[in-house]
Amino acid sequence: MKPQVNPKMVVLGRESRGLTQSELATKVGASQARISKIEAGLLPLSDEMLKTLSSALDYPEHFFFQDEDLYGIGTSILFHRKKETISIKTLNKIHAMVNIRRFHVAKMLKAAEIEPAKSFPKFDIDEFDGQAENVALAVRASWVLPKGPIQNVTKAIEDAGGIIIKCDFDTRKIDAISQWITGLPPLFFVNAGVPGDRMRFSLAHELGHVIMHRTVNADLEDQANRFAASFLMPADDIRHSLSEITVPKLAILKPYWKVSMGALLKRAAKLGKITERQERYIWMQFSKAGYRLREPPELDIPAEQPRLLNKLIDLHRTRLQYSIAEFSHLIALREKEVKAIYLGQPNSLRLV
Repeated sequence: MKPQVNPKMVVLGRESRGLTQSELATKVGASQARISKIEAGLLPLSDEMLKTLSSALDYPEHFFFQDEDLYGIGTSILFHRKKETISIKTLNKIHAMVNIRRFHVAKMLKAAEIEPAKSFPKFDIDEFDGQAENVALAVRASWVLPKGPIQNVTKAIEDAGGIIIKCDFDTRKIDAISQWITGLPPLFFVNAGVPGDRMRFSLAHELGHVIMHRTVNADLEDQANRFAASFLMPADDIRHSLSEITVPKLAILKPYWKVSMGALLKRAAKLGKITERQERYIWMQFSKAGYRLREPPELDIPAEQPRLLNKLIDLHRTRLQYSIAEFSHLIALREKEVKAIYLGQPNSLRLV
């Protein structure tokens, strides 16, 4: 029996390129009605139209035959405070990108078995009386993390088997998204270009979702933020450093704790080390200096670099001896896109 095009993959391909049905129809010289019926599975896709779609969306033809499950982008964005300000087109593009990148990881994992030294615990926040801060401390204990700052959040997550994937979300309003789907390790999709301190906090925030949230509730974001603050700045470890807080002192603490000055200020307020009046005054100083938009560049925290995904790619490219063409076919991408996304050097075969 001849393989059939999966209409869901037509939708996914279109949305991943940031196109509406109308825009795709214009690109392929068809009516929107025809595109709509193809995507709904009501109209078969001719060989000629398949070639046209493949060219217009810049995916190999076998991309559209994939029989993969699609998942939403989950609780980590459901109650995000900036969700309402993001266009539907951008949200659809992020949704498509996350699904496609997950397909890639799943295909690579068929030939590899991750054997992490640690694991992701599953904690019910209700068993902690809703105290996300204590869940964070339990995770730190489970992973045997030392007191004080976590030197590398990315490594801590990868040591437990989590896979971190950098993506271009085409918006600055979403820093990271997480998914933990049956049969796969926890996946963390991080917006490329996010400053190092925000990347660390966002990863800790998404870790909170992965560990704590099985069901939806309106407190998801607040709980994940409280988890992240406690995970990165445990109360007993940081409290003594937050006395007599000033802007210069926050600048000294930032490189040590590897979180933003703003996060440190909020932590000081949360732990009762400053009054509301003092907090307001320092926020005013931040605003006057422009630090609410951009903290001093000389205090920038270097972005952490994921390693586990590169190891999966390296396994295929070296031990399994996949050529770029074969690897591209495996994950259903054009070679040029594989080079740009995964190899980092468009004109090189060398993995970094």
